Amino acid sequence: MSRGALDGITILEFANYVSGPFAGMLLADLGATVIKLEHPGAGDPFRGWGKVDYSPTFGAINRNKKSVTIDLKTAAGRSMVQSLAASADVVIENFRPGTMDRLGLGYDTLSKHNPRLIYCSITGFGAEGPYRDRPGYDTVGQAVSGLLSLLTERSAPRPMGISLSDHLAGTFACYGILAALVARNATGKGQKVETSLIEATLSFIGENAANFFEDGEVPSRATRTKRAQVFAFTAGDGLPFVIHLSSPPKFWTGLLRVVERPELDRDERFKSRAARMKNYDALH
Repeated sequence: MSRGALDGITILEFANYVSGPFAGMLLADLGATVIKLEHPGAGDPFRGWGKVDYSPTFGAINRNKKSVTIDLKTAAGRSMVQSLAASADVVIENFRPGTMDRLGLGYDTLSKHNPRLIYCSITGFGAEGPYRDRPGYDTVGQAVSGLLSLLTERSAPRPMGISLSDHLAGTFACYGILAALVARNATGKGQKVETSLIEATLSFIGENAANFFEDGEVPSRATRTKRAQVFAFTAGDGLPFVIHLSSPPKFWTGLLRVVERPELDRDERFKSRAARMKNYDALH
């Protein structure tokens, strides 16, 4: 196999659950050597979400990594981490703000011995602000950011079957780390990179925010379905299928041809995209 783009880059991962481990896995997929540091006797809690230590949940976001157990609460453990960080390229952590500083393993401490170090912190609500010290789990991030109101009906809200905010935070963390690596090639210096569940998820719903600032209407799950003219059905054979018309007229006329309903193109309710948006429910 060819060497990855990040071959030769060493990453220390102090992260559990999804956001930090997902960022580390993306970088490992690109060829980086990722050393996951886990607490002795337990490790990442996701190891316990199955029948074996390398559970499906754990394995899905921790492939291509090496693992080692170190007790960060002991002087010997912290000394070992400081030695590893002195020659590492990247550190990823997803503890609450200030936790790594209290352990003597924050960016200011580690970067003194390794100015080229890129240090990525992922939190629930950011390093500053009134929610700074609150713990942040995925569904909380989805709800507080507003994403969940775009995925489910407010009148009958339901949680999602995937940890979207966690994965988004991990993706943006990876994005920031890659940018910092490029910057280091130019300057020779590392830097601190930060993101959070809130920041990453808000950036993901920019389209809905922008539309709100234009028309003043609070977006809901149905807002985009009408704009994009998307539909989901269960067919007669019991299998689900979707239709995505978007805006090109050819998709609308093509649909009418396939379903053999050309007369709908003369129906005042559906003659234009704006009309179809307004009469979405009737068209459905």
